[in-house]
Amino acid sequence: MYSTIIVDNFFKDIKEPIKISKQLKYYSPKSNHNWGGLRTDSLHLTHYDLFNSIVLKILRYYYSNIKIKSSDSSVYFSKLKAGSKGKTHFHYDDGFKIAAIIYLSAGNIETGTTLFNKNKQKQIIVGNELNTMVCYDGNKYHGPTNLKPLGKKERLTLNVFIKNIEIIS
Repeated sequence: MYSTIIVDNFFKDIKEPIKISKQLKYYSPKSNHNWGGLRTDSLHLTHYDLFNSIVLKILRYYYSNIKIKSSDSSVYFSKLKAGSKGKTHFHYDDGFKIAAIIYLSAGNIETGTTLFNKNKQKQIIVGNELNTMVCYDGNKYHGPTNLKPLGKKERLTLNVFIKNIEIIS
């Protein structure tokens, strides 16, 4: 199981990913998807260098002095508003070893992310603070805390999913 890590000031220049987020097309979830709101295609298709730098930076928090590589990973820009809902509000990211959220819009504790323990009791609530990243085990029960305080504003995030991690000898 991977530990939960919170990092302030994830990007040196937060304006750059926000600028990129405004250039991409967003899509609604398909009927077999559980996420709410809108998402872009994974950045490995459109902005590979940004995608790769995000995934590697997150992996370095867990594997600081070990050579590693990953595959089957995805990084999406995501927009949520009050009323955005997936099939379930809280969920697991099945099949992914590590998941992460990087907040790209200002918010507060209510528009952040709630993580639960194995008994589905609230364990950690991370506030939606601009340029903060929270990463956690993909099998940890979690979800947006409460989107109602957003009103008409959007919660912009980068959602990261890392599936396969290989240690290179």
